[in-house]
Amino acid sequence: MFVQCPNCLKRYRLNESQATLLRIRCRSCSTEFLVSPSAQSRHVLAGSQEGATAIVADIQRDFRNVLVDLLHRLGLHLIVTEDGLTALEDVRALKPRLLLVNPYLPGLMGTELVTRIRTEVAAPPTIILLGAIHSSKRYRRLPNSLYGADDYLDEGGTDDAIIRKIEYHLQIPHTITPQLSGADEEALRLARCVFADLLVYDPQRMAQVKSSDDFFRLFKEEAAEGKRYIETRKRGASGLLQEVVACYLRGA
Repeated sequence: MFVQCPNCLKRYRLNESQATLLRIRCRSCSTEFLVSPSAQSRHVLAGSQEGATAIVADIQRDFRNVLVDLLHRLGLHLIVTEDGLTALEDVRALKPRLLLVNPYLPGLMGTELVTRIRTEVAAPPTIILLGAIHSSKRYRRLPNSLYGADDYLDEGGTDDAIIRKIEYHLQIPHTITPQLSGADEEALRLARCVFADLLVYDPQRMAQVKSSDDFFRLFKEEAAEGKRYIETRKRGASGLLQEVVACYLRGA
């Protein structure tokens, strides 16, 4: 099995039969941490009868525990795993609706996991990257790239904001809809990501939105900033934000 230093994320391979509990001193940053090589690294948590399946691929930490609790509240069937190779096998076998993944997984990096899912899985799940504690070596908010994922969550979000974002991605089709049939998939994921951030940014204002015109009037500055961000990543794609808003309102 693989374990990670919680401070610098250096990875170590351990023999699962070594001991029930080990104290490790990281050779990179000297941090000491405890691990249990024999502990189960994959957990299953049943949801409601009609609940979709979600996989949480993340190392053991408080943020993961919060996410598992929130997803369980939504009635999702949960698979929790701590390495990328197991997550890839589960995606292939279980065909989940949602995958939440740490970019720095042991076994197979989360960013590589996303790439392999996009290229090897016929009907990939909605993929959300999970942020880490702030560090120059770790994934942070406002990423320059989503590495092929649909969206991201960081540790700074409130429970309500996390739930709203997840519910949004569960509500929308994770493939291109007929209304957006001419859209580039990466550009569409980017526009949906921008809209999801605005959706959780101010729910009181969002509750007043009944049309696309309402949205761009009430979120004038934020929407303009979102369009500029989309344009810097995908030239000519900023107009997709209006289509994404319209699709959301049709389904809301």
